[in-house]
Amino acid sequence: MAKITFFTTVIMMMMMMMSVVMSQDPAQGWLAYATAQCPSGTRLTSMEAQWKVGANPRPSSAFFSPWFGSDTSDNLNLIQPVNPWFGSSWSAYTEYFQWSPENNVNSKQFGVQAGDLMRGQIVYNGDQSYTITQTDTTTGGTSSQVVKVQKKSNGEHKNYTILYIVYEKVANCGDYPPDEEVTFTNIVVQCNNQTIQPQWRASYVDEVCDFTANIVSPSQVQITWNTQSQKNPTEEQIRRNHNGRLQPRV
Repeated sequence: MAKITFFTTVIMMMMMMMSVVMSQDPAQGWLAYATAQCPSGTRLTSMEAQWKVGANPRPSSAFFSPWFGSDTSDNLNLIQPVNPWFGSSWSAYTEYFQWSPENNVNSKQFGVQAGDLMRGQIVYNGDQSYTITQTDTTTGGTSSQVVKVQKKSNGEHKNYTILYIVYEKVANCGDYPPDEEVTFTNIVVQCNNQTIQPQWRASYVDEVCDFTANIVSPSQVQITWNTQSQKNPTEEQIRRNHNGRLQPRV
């Protein structure tokens, strides 16, 4: 009886560990993305980029967002300026998503318009915290929050080292913006206060609507898609789309 209890406990612990490993970034719902790293032994101290808000898609229940951000080296703590479409309008705010224990914190949401020039910034404050800012440079609208760096089980603080440029959340192909591209420009990254040239690598999670990350240069990444594509998501992918991250705080 004791052996059964012991082995049952071991199996449960293994399943829990597997769940933690599986629940991390890059996550389900990420479409095309580009990723890079700070040099070994350094941490992200600042990252910024600009992009234009996409053309208005047709009204629908679709929900998706272009964004850039940074993750800790274990891919469990994501900080990001986001620019989501909520079915009938564009919005902007910043987000912190923590996988374990799960926690999601958004800054105040504000509305933006198609064609507005966005500028996102992530800045290390030197006290184990980051300030994330999202600004509409066309109108002056802005939103920000300060995020404390989570500690590891040994009491040491984690390091933000992984860089991302992403289009997230699946929808039917015809529901995406008709301009079929968003270009992140003026990307500037500093690790340990030294400017680096990110070595971007293109990838994807959910392969729908011909989403592709195109590496133009270290300072420019373009993400494209095809609203006429036949690679529409499954019903299960769309169902998942309305759960989890990028939810607004009004």
